[in-house]
Amino acid sequence: MSFEVAIDFLRDHSLLHGIPENELQIAASSIETVSFADGEPLLIEGDTSDDCFFIMSGKVQVSSRNLVGKTLLLAELGSGSLVGEMGLLHNERRTARVTAIGDVVALRMEREAFELLADRSPLFYESILLTVRIRMIHRMLRSASIWSAIPDAELRGLAEITLIRKVTKSDLLVAKGSLVDQFFMITKGRVEIHGSKKQKSFLREGDFFGETGLLTDTSSEVEIVASEDSELLVMGKSEFQYVLNYYAPVRKQFLEIVRIRTPHLLSKVALEYRDEIIEEEQKPVPPKAKERWVDILLWLGGGFVVLSIIALFLQSNWLNIAALIVGGIVGPVTFVSFIRSHQLLGFSQARLGLVFLLSAIIAVPLAWFLERIWLFDVGVSHFDFAHFRLPLSVSVIEESAKLLVCIALVRTKQMHFLMDAVVFGAAAGMGFAAIESVIYGWSHLEGASSVGMFSVLWIRALLSPFGHGTWTAIAAAAIWFGTSASRSKGLNKASSWSKVWRAAALLTLVILLHAMWDFRFTNGLAKMGMMVSVGIVGLTLLYFLIRAGRREELHALTTLNPYVQESLRFIDPEEKAADELRCDSCGTVSPKETRYCARCGHALRMK
Repeated sequence: MSFEVAIDFLRDHSLLHGIPENELQIAASSIETVSFADGEPLLIEGDTSDDCFFIMSGKVQVSSRNLVGKTLLLAELGSGSLVGEMGLLHNERRTARVTAIGDVVALRMEREAFELLADRSPLFYESILLTVRIRMIHRMLRSASIWSAIPDAELRGLAEITLIRKVTKSDLLVAKGSLVDQFFMITKGRVEIHGSKKQKSFLREGDFFGETGLLTDTSSEVEIVASEDSELLVMGKSEFQYVLNYYAPVRKQFLEIVRIRTPHLLSKVALEYRDEIIEEEQKPVPPKAKERWVDILLWLGGGFVVLSIIALFLQSNWLNIAALIVGGIVGPVTFVSFIRSHQLLGFSQARLGLVFLLSAIIAVPLAWFLERIWLFDVGVSHFDFAHFRLPLSVSVIEESAKLLVCIALVRTKQMHFLMDAVVFGAAAGMGFAAIESVIYGWSHLEGASSVGMFSVLWIRALLSPFGHGTWTAIAAAAIWFGTSASRSKGLNKASSWSKVWRAAALLTLVILLHAMWDFRFTNGLAKMGMMVSVGIVGLTLLYFLIRAGRREELHALTTLNPYVQESLRFIDPEEKAADELRCDSCGTVSPKETRYCARCGHALRMK
């Protein structure tokens, strides 16, 4: 393309009107004509900014990757558009990728020529500044999933009424006790939240604050300070409320944030939004869990079989001990893995393993000590469980010991969802069951033979799903219902009392199931029938709790991330996949495509 054609193109461009001919000639002397084939990049996100492009013919696609690595389409631009100017204007790396759609011809302008035009033409500079500002805010809003329900064309309008505010380290953003009349979203840097009792947390790029005060019209309970030089997007109260009133999905997202961050203020939410907070039966069907527990069963069960055969053949005490340990944990670990595989929003395996381990080494000795102090005379080696009072008392002591360990290690505030209580309760119960199996196996090894030990271990491994793990999972769910009742008391008294009665009924049922399991019948068939009945009742109840818990998790996940439902297929919190998202704030493992943690509301980031 000739130099004259390029000059004519620049001379007629709306951004360059008013620039003297001689200066336009100088700038154009360093401009070159470049061609791009379909799919070829003009700009690559993250590269240094050395030039910009005027599109002469063809179209380009502008895209960017958000915090979790997903590519977002920001715009399609045609002839006359200018791309790459944002990096030159702010002296930053490329914030987006620009790709040719079909054949594209463009004029490439280097930084020196761009700065010359910006210096010589206030009109050019102001026009570019306005365009860059709107594009930048639009990209930031587009990257945040909290606005995902807003159509792109209308999101551009929202960008025009949103301000950029730069703050320096130690700037006070929100004073404790003040009324917040603006909504803030962090685009760069980090802010620090100082709560009560010297609690401290951090918000980073993609996070936001101020929504609670705007929705509840209450003064701030925390102090928010910039912990480093940062950049915020600021939206006024009237604009924020307009968006909430106009877009129901966005409104539900922010109501869910209030439920997560400040559940005690739900009753303060404006009356026009109150009906959307009341809990309803959730209809979405959760995705099928990946059955990873089968792999654990095969590995542990296979190892137990191999160790058993070798130990019987070699008559080795060390191999007997190794088989005893593996046989004691094969059933409990498989059961916990099965329950956890159904959790959509899981915690780290280390935390779950800690509950399992400490329940084994603390709850069992604690229960043994209390039983001998309160129930049995010292020196008695045989206890008569044919009287119902004794198994009932043992049931109360053992379930209390397991629950105490579970709640001590996992505070009730961390049991945000019903599935949290079920999973951690199962871990506490199965830790107790594992050490019991080892003790029973050891007693048979000492008193009889290794054959007797292996028989006991196999029987207890098969029976383990019917006992401690199921009972403590149900009991922990009861505790969860009780604590959640207090959170919903000011919002829905009927629902609150329903949860209280549900908690009491579940705890009572667990005590009775455990007691009936331990009750000694004179008839062996009656004993077997009772154990089968107890197992069926416990597992059936646990099934319904898991189903309700998964629906609750899915509701919270899709309310805060309304687009994630389409991408959910098979979810396995235990699998360490490359695209796994772990929250920096609370450690929750979320499915891919999630943008905001449904447990704490913080923005997620790809590692």
